[in-house]
Amino acid sequence: MPDMQAVSPEPVAVIDIGASAVRLVIAEVRPGHDPVVVEEASRAVLLGKDTFSSGGKIGPQTLEATLRALQGFRRMMDDHGVRRYRAVATSAVREAANADTFVDRVQVRAGLQVEIIDGSEESRLTYLAVQDSMAGHPALGSHTLLVEAGAGSADITLLEGQQPKYSGVYALGSIRMRQGLGPWRTDHEQRTRVLARHIGNVVGDIGREMPLAAAQYMIALGQDARFAAQQLAGAPDHALREVPREAFLDFCARMERFDEEELVDRYGLSLVDAETLVPALMVYRELLVATRASALLVPDASLRVGLLVDLVGASADLSDLSRQVLASAGSLGEKYRYDAAHARAVARLAVRIFDDLQAEHSLGRRDRLLLEVAALLHDIGIFVGLRAHHKHAQYLLSSSEIFGLSGADRAIIANIARYHRRALPQRSHLPYVALDRPERVRVNKLAAILRLANALDAEHSQRVADVRVIDSDDAFVLELRGDGDLSMERTAVMARADLFIDVFGRRLSVRMAEGWER
Repeated sequence: MPDMQAVSPEPVAVIDIGASAVRLVIAEVRPGHDPVVVEEASRAVLLGKDTFSSGGKIGPQTLEATLRALQGFRRMMDDHGVRRYRAVATSAVREAANADTFVDRVQVRAGLQVEIIDGSEESRLTYLAVQDSMAGHPALGSHTLLVEAGAGSADITLLEGQQPKYSGVYALGSIRMRQGLGPWRTDHEQRTRVLARHIGNVVGDIGREMPLAAAQYMIALGQDARFAAQQLAGAPDHALREVPREAFLDFCARMERFDEEELVDRYGLSLVDAETLVPALMVYRELLVATRASALLVPDASLRVGLLVDLVGASADLSDLSRQVLASAGSLGEKYRYDAAHARAVARLAVRIFDDLQAEHSLGRRDRLLLEVAALLHDIGIFVGLRAHHKHAQYLLSSSEIFGLSGADRAIIANIARYHRRALPQRSHLPYVALDRPERVRVNKLAAILRLANALDAEHSQRVADVRVIDSDDAFVLELRGDGDLSMERTAVMARADLFIDVFGRRLSVRMAEGWER
């Protein structure tokens, strides 16, 4: 075997394009070792001031400043021999009216491919960073609120026993609020009151979505939280700082009294950092007060750390991600008062059928996860109304955050759920036609399976304990194992076999099992 120490390290890089700055981390990775950061850089560029203003576009001057910064990053990466990297943009670019133009100009001028990530991916990467920096800490095995109040948005996740149960990205970014809360040329005291009222209202809304009061710990990420922790805890860099609750609340009250110029003079902050500090601290304070946490935990973690962990393959495997996604999906189902027993039964039967048909559909583990989520949540549209609830489910799923799933994933899930009953996919259905051809094929296959699984629990009675698919010459046979009379389930399956027959090109029949074991 080759000597692991003799293997030359590979240089890699990650870039975070945020609302107030663009940041670069270059690291060296070697198999079997943690990444070693060799260079970091940050350039203040207020993309958020453009995007979050009424125009909603990144202006020419801001674009040019960003391009110059990224060109410099590209040269630094070339100097280190970086070939593998990931560059992401968050809310300021994601919400910009000219986001496509921005990505194109970065590609042409700086030679960098930028990925615009959505809120669920931000949450996942942030969670990876915390897992990496706080491994073994009791907060990761308890009810814990994880918060990063950035310049564009606040990424908030509630962990329950290491699983992200609730998560979302909220419009509580410091620059966003400064741009959106009226005339900031009024006196400092007045605008602070307006800001506090706004934050309180949004946190109140968040509290109706997730049980903030259940949190025993609160973890705060971001440069503003690190600044507060450094002032209060004084621990060295690259350490987990613990700030007592009352000390943090007192610190926030003191900081509120200073305007930006005073913060620059007293603490040597840049003007950009001074502008973001107080709004971010107020967000952390309002959320901390809503929890039972006795202290604020501030690790040395960031979106860039999560990107680096993910890039070098040190993140959790798909089984871990599946547990996290399904926990988040379950909380979404609870929000819309789903029939949990029925949902779990349909999900269990759907993945059984999926596994037995592996040779026929040739889909992967990720597709299996999307099917399981769609099966769990296929009936949440009933919350809106029983009639056409499959259409309501499609809307709710396409517009809801699920931890670990991208917008593209949710579009597929929404379409799968849409076709769990009634009409088959049609060219006249705009959300379906909006998918690329390969995604439409995936939807067809997975929806066909979901229709059968849902029919197997049509009475919501969970009488079908198990199912397997048997290849019998020119037909498939669904063999059922269960208790009692299953004639209703058998009839329902045959009534909903239309899409399955179309997609897989085989007849379908149903029979009772005779002493089989899986």
